[in-house]
Amino acid sequence: MKKLLLFLLISNFAFSQNGIEFRLVNANVGTPQCGYFFNDWMCNSTNDAGLNTILSNYNVQFFKEKGGHPYPLYNGKIIGIQGDFPQQFITDLQAYSSVIAMANFSNINIFSDALDVYLNSPTTGSPTGVSGNIILTNNTGLNQIFQTYNVIQFELGLPTISQTYYVLTCNCDAALLKNALENYSTVIAQASQHGAAFLSNQQLEKPKAVISPNPFSNDFNIETEQTITNYSIIDITGKIIVITSSKSDLDNQSSQLSAGMYVLNLTFENGQAANFKLVKK
Repeated sequence: MKKLLLFLLISNFAFSQNGIEFRLVNANVGTPQCGYFFNDWMCNSTNDAGLNTILSNYNVQFFKEKGGHPYPLYNGKIIGIQGDFPQQFITDLQAYSSVIAMANFSNINIFSDALDVYLNSPTTGSPTGVSGNIILTNNTGLNQIFQTYNVIQFELGLPTISQTYYVLTCNCDAALLKNALENYSTVIAQASQHGAAFLSNQQLEKPKAVISPNPFSNDFNIETEQTITNYSIIDITGKIIVITSSKSDLDNQSSQLSAGMYVLNLTFENGQAANFKLVKK
């Protein structure tokens, strides 16, 4: 059966230290090995004896590969373990540096070093190059933040849809970087932890919704069997002009839109998202 990436989008308030994340030096060393009795995304051993010993010392019974990292070089290398563990577990993983590149506390559903970032304007804060390994932008203040937090990736997340939505990776604690970015509100509209994705054998249907009336004058109804957790409206230039988790707030902002064509992006409770054409009369 075809495997799908199921994105688990977590709100900013969901971040807590209830698990451990570590990244392998080599995707072929320390690779999760899954037994017959486990789901294909839940494992209890790796192909490295030394790492298996460390996991056994802390009674780790199951773990998952965390997919969907925005930095392509990290995909296939990041493992998540859920549960409460002592600091010594992190220390032991970090000491095994021939196999482990990084280890820290992290919620299993997000990445500890990645963010989703929205700029206020597509022309302010956009990347212009690299200095060493650190991303440079056309904004001096943002460059200082990127230097402080070692930002190694900053690129458009959905270039065909939005010119203000970026994915970011840093050699840092992304929760601290998130706070620094949100305090720089003259350039940054919003920042949130980037959700992890897991492979599932279950075929999931694309979310369905009916928008009416469409075209609309003031507001519109959304009929769907799934719970919607976030609403976004994107204009024809790709700029995100509405971001909200409230339908009433969406209605208020929609009534003020100029006539024209837009894209309505809906994020659902199960982590899926879908785009719908929206026309304002």
